[in-house]
Amino acid sequence: MKLKIFSLVIFIFFSAASCVNNEHLIEDEAYLDSVNKKFQERKELFSNHENDLFAILNTDISTAESEALKFLFAYMPLSDIADYNGRFFLDNASLALKAREKTDWGKIIPENIFLHFVLPVRVNNENLDSFRLAYFDEIHERIADIKNIEEAALEINHWCHEKVAYQPADIRTSAPMATVLSARGRCGEESTFTVAALRTAGIPARQIYTPRWAHSDDNHAWVEVWVEGEWKYLGACEPEPVLDRGWFTEPARRAMLTHTLAFGLYRGDENVIKKKDKYAEINTLAKYARTKTIVIKVLDARKAAAAGAIVEPRLYNFAEFYPLAELESDDKGFCTFETGLGDLLIWASRGDSFTFEKISVEETDTLILQLGSHEDIEDYYEFDMQPPVRHIPFPDTVPLYMKQENADRLKKEDSIRHAYMTTWMKDREAVDLALSMDIDTARVKNIIDKSMGNYSEISTLMRKVPGEYSELMLELLEVVAEKDLRDTKAGILEDHILHTVDYYKGNEYPFQFFVDYILNPRISHEIITAWRSYILDYFNSTQKESFIDDPGILAGWLSSNIRQQDDMNYYRVPLSPEGVLRTGFADELSNKILFVASCRSLGIPARLEPGTNIPQFFRNGKWQDVSINEGKMKDIQRACLKLSFTGPPESAAEYYRHFTLARFEEGRYITLDYEYNRNVADFDDCLALPPGEYMLVTGNRADDSGVLSSIRFFSLGPGEKKTLHFELREEMKALKLLGKIDLDQAFFYDNASAELQEYADRGLLIVWIDHNREPSRHILNDLPLVKRELDELACQLVFLTDPAAQSASYKPGQFEGLPLKSLFAFDKDLTILNSVRGENASPVQLPFVIYSDPEGSIYYMSEGYRIGIGEQILKTLYKIN
Repeated sequence: MKLKIFSLVIFIFFSAASCVNNEHLIEDEAYLDSVNKKFQERKELFSNHENDLFAILNTDISTAESEALKFLFAYMPLSDIADYNGRFFLDNASLALKAREKTDWGKIIPENIFLHFVLPVRVNNENLDSFRLAYFDEIHERIADIKNIEEAALEINHWCHEKVAYQPADIRTSAPMATVLSARGRCGEESTFTVAALRTAGIPARQIYTPRWAHSDDNHAWVEVWVEGEWKYLGACEPEPVLDRGWFTEPARRAMLTHTLAFGLYRGDENVIKKKDKYAEINTLAKYARTKTIVIKVLDARKAAAAGAIVEPRLYNFAEFYPLAELESDDKGFCTFETGLGDLLIWASRGDSFTFEKISVEETDTLILQLGSHEDIEDYYEFDMQPPVRHIPFPDTVPLYMKQENADRLKKEDSIRHAYMTTWMKDREAVDLALSMDIDTARVKNIIDKSMGNYSEISTLMRKVPGEYSELMLELLEVVAEKDLRDTKAGILEDHILHTVDYYKGNEYPFQFFVDYILNPRISHEIITAWRSYILDYFNSTQKESFIDDPGILAGWLSSNIRQQDDMNYYRVPLSPEGVLRTGFADELSNKILFVASCRSLGIPARLEPGTNIPQFFRNGKWQDVSINEGKMKDIQRACLKLSFTGPPESAAEYYRHFTLARFEEGRYITLDYEYNRNVADFDDCLALPPGEYMLVTGNRADDSGVLSSIRFFSLGPGEKKTLHFELREEMKALKLLGKIDLDQAFFYDNASAELQEYADRGLLIVWIDHNREPSRHILNDLPLVKRELDELACQLVFLTDPAAQSASYKPGQFEGLPLKSLFAFDKDLTILNSVRGENASPVQLPFVIYSDPEGSIYYMSEGYRIGIGEQILKTLYKIN
């Protein structure tokens, strides 16, 4: 009853608020006409939408709210149409308009800026939630006395830091409220959350992504805010005293692309990579780095202009040539791309015709590419790829008193966030919970610990599920991703358990097989919803019986009844299975997910095949392929590929770090999606792959951040057995002395001091960190990957921090998996570090890493943000030893 009363209050509040303003939101009549036209097209297209998304427009709402909703409905991606109702968007639009009226800056924000960067709920590829409704009052109370948009943005970022800190996570982007619930998120989640907070305050904000770094195997996201006609940046949940300042400033100067998406039909004058009628992709790199615009002309096989060719500037990263953007050649075969001054592989394709060429951007003005076929290329290529050069860091002009005030605030905010985290269920409580239900205490404790702030939902589930199904419950909670434990409601998980028990009782498969491919609600990287009950209710008994008898009939039903519209789901957020069935629309991935979900709902083992993502069901002792586009089963006679790696005894090739495999599809090679860091030795002797054309990419990142890469093309025929031998290209540079360190210097720990010399008998690896910053978090996650090797070498690691930077969140014991000889200590005022860098050095970029031999000779040095430092250190140590 309380929930119903609350809902009624909310409805009355918004209904009252909606009558306040009947002025137009969109003053540009021509633009309003285009919005209305697009809205009508959408309304007709989704006239049978079960949620009746558009009926909200028939309620008593203001002119501004009506125009806001039509703008959102006209341009929103398919996932938003399918999985959210009209009331959700009206509530959010009403608060956006309220913030515009309430704040001083709301009155000066241009119409187009408000429409694209304040009104939309969606930031990027996150799952949407009611963040604005939940936090509107709290955010506006925080900035109530602030009249300046820039000061308000800085203050909101401090508010965000109280709620969330950086922690790596899987690629599904959690909703802002889920990020707050767990008090942590990766950069994409931090920036999504921060943009949501800024927009809630009526401040135009957008997420900026570098899809891949050039100098390091990773990517990053941050935030830009609109300040009186200018976009300025900030690190999400990483407050600084001023805007246009962050740890990523220097790495961004070496980027090859930074970009953002503008929701809706864009009218701005920024550099647009791709402009569609529903969104625009904006290239923002010129704000951060030296850039150059290259011109690319594509010719067909007859040397005539190839109109409509797809051109992809590809950057080496994560052992693949990743497409930074997708361009399309004009009627004369031309397209342009503004990028950084590094190396790229330019790939062009049209249909099954393709070609590619490696370029150095600084040396290239116009590139002419002629489309061809596999007959026109060699079997093997080697490319030396270089990132843009590293610049001398910008001078630090922020006054010392401002930095100190900011540092003090960060410590306080860490304490606030840490205090919230202490309210989560304790280990003793988790054990008591398990004992009360007579289930395994260690398993329950581990699950509760991973659920973080969502512990109440998980513990509620444990109490609700009947004891006879407790083992099923535990298996489900252990098979899903950790992020699922942090943001899934008890009722959703209960739905998956209760609608699987019948198959559990009569299970004919090995238990773990049943858990992985029937019980498991996780299919790809989508958010988990209660799709089992919906699917079982949606299909009638005759349909379900036919699907069970022949899952190929289900594929045929999907092909006939679901319209696949990949371009309509441009944010690439998978639709829920329920959303697909409600609307009758899907993109390719969402359709595949629905097939697998339907099979599992009917007790049929199903999956997306690892690597290829081909939908499959298990029958007659083997996995059967399905083509949803063709609406039938496909009997694909797979080839057998064995990977054979040769290299130095100490080296190891890992997927996405040193090599990847890709399969040719419509003119482009699509990387097979295997686990990150999977060792080549862990691949089956017979890697079963569909016949076709394939590409093996290898890369060995050098100490100067360049890459020694290679591409090998090969084909696999039906039933063919092939062994593919490969190795990594090796850097031939000799070991170089980089400097000296005085090992008589002392550091401090546990209220005592020690000299570096005491720990240097087997070499000394010193890492200066700022634990509050993402780059230092990365190295603390990177070094465990080489723990075994460093333990064998018995090298001492000393992690040093300036004690002035210590905060409540700094707990060295939380960093798991580090080498055995790891010591956390303090370097007061960074005295030791300054002795290494010299008196006239530019501002230090942490983390700073050196390796010294027992005599104090430095043979490895790295400064600032970088992924893969552990591997680079190993290369140095192996050369020395």
